[in-house]
Amino acid sequence: MNNTEKKELKDLLQGLIQIKSVNPPGNENQIANFIKKFLLKNNIHSELVPLEEGRSSVIAKIEGEEERDITFCGHIDTVRVKEEEWTKPVFEGLIENEKMYGIGASDMKGGVAAILYAAVLLKRRGIIPKKTFQLALTADEEWGYRGAKNLVDGGYFDRTDFLIITEPSNLQVSTGEKGELWMRAKFYGKSAHGSTPEVGVNTIIPGSEFIVNITERYEKIFEADPFWGKTSMNIGQFHGGVQVNIVPNYSEIDFDFRMISEEDKERAIELVKKTGKDIAEKYKVQFEEKVFNYKPLIFTNSNNPYVKKFMQAAGVKEVIITKYCTDGATIIPEKKMPFIIFGPGDITQAHQNDEYIELESLYRAVDVFIDFLKT
Repeated sequence: MNNTEKKELKDLLQGLIQIKSVNPPGNENQIANFIKKFLLKNNIHSELVPLEEGRSSVIAKIEGEEERDITFCGHIDTVRVKEEEWTKPVFEGLIENEKMYGIGASDMKGGVAAILYAAVLLKRRGIIPKKTFQLALTADEEWGYRGAKNLVDGGYFDRTDFLIITEPSNLQVSTGEKGELWMRAKFYGKSAHGSTPEVGVNTIIPGSEFIVNITERYEKIFEADPFWGKTSMNIGQFHGGVQVNIVPNYSEIDFDFRMISEEDKERAIELVKKTGKDIAEKYKVQFEEKVFNYKPLIFTNSNNPYVKKFMQAAGVKEVIITKYCTDGATIIPEKKMPFIIFGPGDITQAHQNDEYIELESLYRAVDVFIDFLKT
């Protein structure tokens, strides 16, 4: 990329960051319309695919020699943000030391900008790809993957031979993604006045012991795999009680497991269930658990011809596994297509204060996409 192109790409990413698409509530129509106008200015037709009022995904295509397509997928929403905790502007796209700061810079407006600008350069340079180049930019990835599901149901992946998800991967090629299992455990006791705790049944105590016990048991149950790593467990939320002068009659704990196998999924469920029942019996309280989100692990063989060609374009010889969940977990199980995860930025920047992306990573991603599509 020359300096003029780099400037255009930086301006594009700044424009995306400056549009608030924090989810919830999302309001992705504003950023979707920005993208539609940007593509139209560059002679690329696109359409908005409504999810619900005020929220849409974007689909665009550059026709190739064949109708079958290669789809580049990214999401246009971001996580919630507490502006007072940032030392950098949240919605400005500030550039310092060849880094651009802002919510979504890495996760994943950087990847979206790279997709969009690759499409522009493809059109501008008169390159006709062998397969049609499709862009699928989804709403609601950060909350429920409903934008991707809406596109699957609408048939937008029916002609896709290869899917490239441009989530931040440090420009490494990932051919697998861990599964995602979210569970909620609840203990029920009895309320009472805070001055007479002996009359009630306090569930903060069994809830706390439950967390300690399950952490100890987790270490003994799950084993690491040389390629996939280890099933992880994060205790994401712990709630209990109503106010300080009332004995808490409930406590609630949310778990986030990232699994390397279906067997580990069953182990995780049994871990929560067995530990909870043991604690409930000890403290004479009621216990229940439920799964409130599940996405299976997905995987593509690195010997797949599309993967091999992409690895050549990216100049990499080894593949990695992605620990986090993407829209791929919604698309792949239904459409059974080969895929990779490859994008600019670092996942360790995701959901962080003062999030940034290295601009060189952004430029390199566009060059790789163009080189791949030319083949």
